[in-house]
Amino acid sequence: MTKNMKRKGVDTIKEAIPALFSIEAEKALLGLMLTNPELVFDQIRERLTVEDFYIPAHRILYEAISELHAKNIAIDLTTVHQYLVDHHLDEKIGGAALLADLVASFATHLNLESYIKILKEKSILRRLHSAALTIVQNIYENSHSVSQVLDQAEKQIFEITDLAVSRSTVKASVEIQKAIELIDCFHKRKGRLFGIPTGFHHLDQITTGWQNGDMIVLAARPGVGKTALGLTFACRALKERYDQTRDLWIKPGYSVGFFSLEMTAVQIMLRLLAAIGSESLQKIRRGELEPASLEKLKMLADDAKEWPFYIDDSSDLTIHQLRAKARRMKNQFGVDLIIIDYLQLLHSDSQQAKENRQVEISEISRGIKALAKELNIPIIVLAQLNRRMEEGRSEPALHHLRESGAIEQDADVVILLHRLESDSVTDMTKIPYLIHVAKQRNGPTDKIEVLFNAPYTRFEDPLRHEIEQSYV
Repeated sequence: MTKNMKRKGVDTIKEAIPALFSIEAEKALLGLMLTNPELVFDQIRERLTVEDFYIPAHRILYEAISELHAKNIAIDLTTVHQYLVDHHLDEKIGGAALLADLVASFATHLNLESYIKILKEKSILRRLHSAALTIVQNIYENSHSVSQVLDQAEKQIFEITDLAVSRSTVKASVEIQKAIELIDCFHKRKGRLFGIPTGFHHLDQITTGWQNGDMIVLAARPGVGKTALGLTFACRALKERYDQTRDLWIKPGYSVGFFSLEMTAVQIMLRLLAAIGSESLQKIRRGELEPASLEKLKMLADDAKEWPFYIDDSSDLTIHQLRAKARRMKNQFGVDLIIIDYLQLLHSDSQQAKENRQVEISEISRGIKALAKELNIPIIVLAQLNRRMEEGRSEPALHHLRESGAIEQDADVVILLHRLESDSVTDMTKIPYLIHVAKQRNGPTDKIEVLFNAPYTRFEDPLRHEIEQSYV
């Protein structure tokens, strides 16, 4: 077999394949990394490597941006250009002209998934192209050994296939060992709370606390108290955390991330200070606090500066933006629990979702559940119940979840909050409520009566002998 014949086979493959790279997609992604790093960086970094870029200048730029991010240096046109100059890379990418061109592009973060998909597919095609050339070369050089050619071809193709699929299959022997370790951990705790405490004794008994990877839906009618209960859960988590090594509850507590799509961060902190400080929120707003109460809140505020509590009050978020922000919150602050207020204020980017609200809610719900598994932390998401149930006085049920049955399907725990109507209630500062654990994938369901302390906008557990009055 002559060299010319070998070369002809290779050229035939080259001519048959489609384009192996997309300059436009590469520019779009790099442009977004320069202009909207907080929205796109985590998703791009998670899905792509430098080898997925084809243009050498783009590879250099991608590595430069990644290096800046790793050092927690702000990413923009100036910082990236300075990095390139300092490392003598500016001329290799074509100077500031390339950066200016990328920043001026019309790429939008709404199409991020499409850009990533294009780049990944082109990258896989290039690897297939290279493997095909090697396979053809092996055929000509080792035609006497079919088994050897097949073995090498299979190995190369499998390596590429492995890149194209997510690794989700695990060996049972590995997971069974993890299960035994978990059982040992349960045994050492001897029935004590294993997850993040909820703040309610009976609820802790039912759930054993909020569990990692779980999506917990807290649903109620508008204005019933979803945010107040969500903040009550946050308060309890912030109070203290269990140290397994010392077998003690220690301070500070669990790190909590709170996404407030409806209220500002300042409004959230006002509610939190009123609840933890046992001061009337209305008096705080009216400026009617006694000097001693005002001084107490100021002291509490000094302590609050050390709370591992992180608030994002961005409004009109898409599920992709929320996921990116949550990943960043987890990576930067190590949050143990995320609370989202609330689900129906989120949006999806897909065209199909824009045409059908139920489809949109389904995509959002699946996205939150996937995020809980990915970050391996509990995520509590507040949700509205359908207004049709307001026509009667009956307790809410799972089918009242607004706009989509997918919420019920995706959730590991569904809690329905309901205000009890009672003629015997004389103290209107302590209003009876019902927490109904209507679904729990890994445990029982039940109903729990709690009290809502209206002046302090907090929920309290009537079974506890003492209501925690402060964080300290």
